[in-house]
Amino acid sequence: MLKKKPPEHPNHERWLVSYADFVTLLFAFFTTMYAISTVDAQKMGRMVLSMRASFNSTVFPTGSDTLSLSSGTNASTPLSRDLYEQVDSPRDKTLKEYSVDSIKDLKTSYVRDALPKGEAIRLVKIKQDVDAILKLKSLNAKVRTRLDPRGLVISLGEGSCFDSGSDQLKTAGRELLDALAPHLRTRMGQVRIEGHTDNVPIQTVRFPSNWELSTARASALARYLVEFHGFAPEQLSAMGYAEFRPVASNDTPDGRSRNRRVDIVVLNTSYARAEPR
Repeated sequence: MLKKKPPEHPNHERWLVSYADFVTLLFAFFTTMYAISTVDAQKMGRMVLSMRASFNSTVFPTGSDTLSLSSGTNASTPLSRDLYEQVDSPRDKTLKEYSVDSIKDLKTSYVRDALPKGEAIRLVKIKQDVDAILKLKSLNAKVRTRLDPRGLVISLGEGSCFDSGSDQLKTAGRELLDALAPHLRTRMGQVRIEGHTDNVPIQTVRFPSNWELSTARASALARYLVEFHGFAPEQLSAMGYAEFRPVASNDTPDGRSRNRRVDIVVLNTSYARAEPR
């Protein structure tokens, strides 16, 4: 005869299972809320771009793997405008040392050209060091610095380096380069030296046109940096633009004076990669 099983006692602790699930869900909820409250705007912007780009082919041109938020058709797309407006400047502790103007420069360059944050910070830091040297040596009126899509532009006025119609470095020009070169040689990567003139024609035996004059001046600076400051020749390139890349109007004496210049351009990595190898 089989023994009858005693009736099972009710489990009064079954509620613990539901309670444990509820506590787990609460933990996940508050962890998510905390993560959202401390999100990095830059990282979020890049993530949003990456996600949207996967579903929207208008962000990137066909056959391109780079993002352009500057001039061009892509800048006019709603997605590009949305990203430009939403992505703020990098919130990095190292930026505390930069001035307000430099941070604005950094934001413009970083968002517009999609520079890596480390690259943008590098260019801003070089700019600040150059500006400090120029201020210390009272050379602010002879040299202008700015950030643009190519990188950092150090613009040397004609009067500080050359006599009119000449490609021979003056003593003042040598002293200026001597002051700047030690702070640039080990930090600036690929450099392009660009000669510019105003629109006043020149026609001499040595310089039949402003093309030859602007190129000769750029070459003179490159040669001086290599011979007297140990710059690697493969680090430099020299170009002449004559009067065709003005930064001011050639209709006034002051404008023509600003256009007569030699620019030392510390290229950002994307432009440097485009240089001939």
